[in-house]
Amino acid sequence: MQQKTRGIVINYLRYRETSLLINIYTAEYGIASYIENGVRSAKAKHKMALFQPLTMLDLEVYHKPGKGLHRISEAKCYFPYQQIPFDIVKSSIALFLSEILGKVLKEEEGNVTLFNYLEEAFQHLDRSESPVENFHIQFLWELSAYLGFGSSNSSEFFKQMSPWITAEKIGDLSPILDQLIHSGFGVAVSMTKQQRRDLLSLMLHYYQLHLETIGEIRSWQVLQEVMAS
Repeated sequence: MQQKTRGIVINYLRYRETSLLINIYTAEYGIASYIENGVRSAKAKHKMALFQPLTMLDLEVYHKPGKGLHRISEAKCYFPYQQIPFDIVKSSIALFLSEILGKVLKEEEGNVTLFNYLEEAFQHLDRSESPVENFHIQFLWELSAYLGFGSSNSSEFFKQMSPWITAEKIGDLSPILDQLIHSGFGVAVSMTKQQRRDLLSLMLHYYQLHLETIGEIRSWQVLQEVMAS
């Protein structure tokens, strides 16, 4: 039986000559994998553009609990990005965060609260006319709470991170992190490029401390280079 759900594409893998295996975070079923046959052929029902990372989709799917792969009957983008594909900073942040999400979203059950957070965050990233260079740090801080290991404040965070940072650096970064976590997306928080790199590095260590699946983040280097330019 067909079911309707909203979904956010996390990533995809090419499969055989014309097919894709697509991981989508759905409002109804959590993370789910779909096979889309013939998508890379000229007569494809759904074009590959629909399955780029972080695309937001209205879906009609054949979803059977306990089955590894599901099928998509209908897919339509309900929030076409206007800036992310064309802005190098925003697209680099999106690539980085989609890689993170591919490693941390494992629950195969619906979590509408988390889905709504992801949806609102990425819509803000696309629409924002304010600087977004701190967006990914704020995003990861808030996401950790949804994943069940968020710190309640910066002191608790730096206590866990103390093996990887000196007391001097904690004194330098703590007030900046306090500003970030008490500011909404788009609120300017002043810091140097080095401070931003240090905070992001610590945030990734924090995720690695709590999640064995996080591993290496390949797009981190690309993001660092873009942010340094």
